[in-house]
Amino acid sequence: MMKDGYWLPPRKAWLCRLAGLVFLIGAAVMLPVIAFAGLTPGASPGCGGGYGCVWEARPVTLIDSDERLRVEASPAALKALNAFAAQGRVRWGLAGIEAIDALPFAALLFSVGVALRRLGGRGADPLQRALPWLRRASIAAIVWTLAHAVYQTALESWLSPGTPAGPTLYTNIYLADIATGLLLAIAAYAAIWAIEAGLRAQRDLDDFV
Repeated sequence: MMKDGYWLPPRKAWLCRLAGLVFLIGAAVMLPVIAFAGLTPGASPGCGGGYGCVWEARPVTLIDSDERLRVEASPAALKALNAFAAQGRVRWGLAGIEAIDALPFAALLFSVGVALRRLGGRGADPLQRALPWLRRASIAAIVWTLAHAVYQTALESWLSPGTPAGPTLYTNIYLADIATGLLLAIAAYAAIWAIEAGLRAQRDLDDFV
């Protein structure tokens, strides 16, 4: 430990705490994102018309790309989709679907943020106090990888009744993307587990000696 009580040099400890704060703020932002997804589905900035630039709902950006082309080619179909997405139950559903993706991601950001704050803080064994949070972050990454596939499928299927195709169950699951994300997250979990096991073994050896 450094003489001022930090495990890291003071500047690096400060940067570590600052980075942790950024991650924690990012986690907190996920809650408004969930609400925003229901209030303004597919929102994007629109400028002109004498009203300046405003955020406007564009649910057409959330549907399957092939179906989107059909909807955008027909003003009547676009109007029908917008009317469908404006219904209260549909907006509540969109907020719930957004939560499927946003909550695991928020847990990932929060866990990394706490871990960084622990690493940059004072006290004994900051690495040992940070590792459990990094392990939680890797678990959240595994859940997020799986949840993202469910999110995309649920989103497009939920909006499908408002499209010319009618109610459709989309299965937008790409195994290559899922496998890549899972392998990275599992590798991180395994590395953290190995470090924790090594620290426990070292601590047991020190106690024995």
